[in-house]
Amino acid sequence: MSNPQTGRLVQPLDGATVQQEWGTVEENPLRLDRDDAAHVVEALNADHAGAFNLFYLLRKHYWMAAGAEHEQVADVLEDGYERARDLNDALAERITELGGVPASTPPQIQECSPVHLEAEHRFDLRASLDGDLEAYATLAASMRDHVTLAKDVGDEATVELLQDELEALEAEAHEVEELLADDTLVEVSR
Repeated sequence: MSNPQTGRLVQPLDGATVQQEWGTVEENPLRLDRDDAAHVVEALNADHAGAFNLFYLLRKHYWMAAGAEHEQVADVLEDGYERARDLNDALAERITELGGVPASTPPQIQECSPVHLEAEHRFDLRASLDGDLEAYATLAASMRDHVTLAKDVGDEATVELLQDELEALEAEAHEVEELLADDTLVEVSR
C-alpha cells in the first residue's frame, strides 16, 4: 500500500496524534497471524474500495434514471446502492477487527479499487446499467478470490462474511441483468 496522500482533497489533522498509520496491521484480538491478517486486510481493502465505487456508480445512475421504466429501474438501483453501502461498512469493520485501517480517502479508494468509476457525463441508461453489471462482476470476482485467501489463512469469519455478501451481490447483479433484457428500457426521445 502506498504512502498517505495529501493535497486539496486530503488534509492532515493538525494537532492530532496518529494512532495507526495507513497500510499497517497491528496485532488483532482474533489471534490471526499478523502477516496473514495483513494479506487479508489488503484484499478486503480492495473489496471495500470496490464497494465504495459500486455505490457511487449506482447512486449516479439512480439520480439520472429516466424513461418509461424509470420507477422500476430506480427501485433496483436504490436497493443496490443501499446494499453496496452496507457491504462497504461490513468490510471496513472486518478490516478494523483484523488490525488494519480501511481505505477512506478518495486517492486510497481509487488506488485500491478493482471497480472503476465512469466519466462525469450523463450516458444512456442501457450503457450505464451495462457498466453497473460489469462493476458487479468485477467486485464479485475479487471477493471470490479473497474467499480463497481467507480460507488459506484459516480466517473462517472473513470467509463467511464474504460468502454471505457474495450471495447478495450476485442476486443484485441478476436484477440489473433482468433490466437489460431485450424487451426492457424502451428509449424515450428527447
